[in-house]
Amino acid sequence: MKPKLLLLLFLLMYLGSYADSRELSCGLDTINHRQKKIISKQLTLKQLQILNKRHKIWFDDCVFTSQYTIEQRLKKYPFSKAHKILAVSYWGGAEPNPVISLDTIKPTQTLSYKELQQQKGLVIIKDSLDYSTLIEVKTLDKNQIIRLTNIIFNTDFKKTDGANLMEHGACFEPRNSFIFLNKKGKVIHHLDICFHCHNYESDAYKLDIGTVCTQKYDMLRMFFISVGVIYGTNKDVSGY
Repeated sequence: MKPKLLLLLFLLMYLGSYADSRELSCGLDTINHRQKKIISKQLTLKQLQILNKRHKIWFDDCVFTSQYTIEQRLKKYPFSKAHKILAVSYWGGAEPNPVISLDTIKPTQTLSYKELQQQKGLVIIKDSLDYSTLIEVKTLDKNQIIRLTNIIFNTDFKKTDGANLMEHGACFEPRNSFIFLNKKGKVIHHLDICFHCHNYESDAYKLDIGTVCTQKYDMLRMFFISVGVIYGTNKDVSGY
């Protein structure tokens, strides 16, 4: 058999096994977290071992800083372009991962029109948000936006030593999002968060949640609760 053909077969087998393992982890282990070392520069094995030995768990705790002023934070995209910012919740078994089904599904014949719509999850078509699929919708006021930007941009590790841990989920089933709208009500950006998995995705990756220190997801979870968005924030509930 030709070497090129052998290489092609190997790649196909590898990609297939990767897809199967990812689907398995999504369906069976949604609370399985992975830890990623944040290494600021290339280190030798010996240097890395020394860092790990000196590193303390509390180094990864969150602490508020004054790195950015309110004006500086509000000038960051997409806050700078948003006319309105929404905090929303939606069913966790549909968009943006329709193959993943975690939340409890009722028999279709017993569902109302509203419940049928909500089972579609987060739906954005041609920059238009389908409000009928959302469970909770809250418009953030100025003070709430300031608080949110402070959590995202002004939290850091309690001590940065080059060996801090960043925790993230092995899967992604979001139920909560921040939706950024322009003056015409069109979606310019959305940040989707899964509090069960400790993971997030950002539209076009132009916004993240900042430094993922130990308490970052709890800070964001409590923010949703404080503005009246409850669905999806109870991390002990695997199905709603």
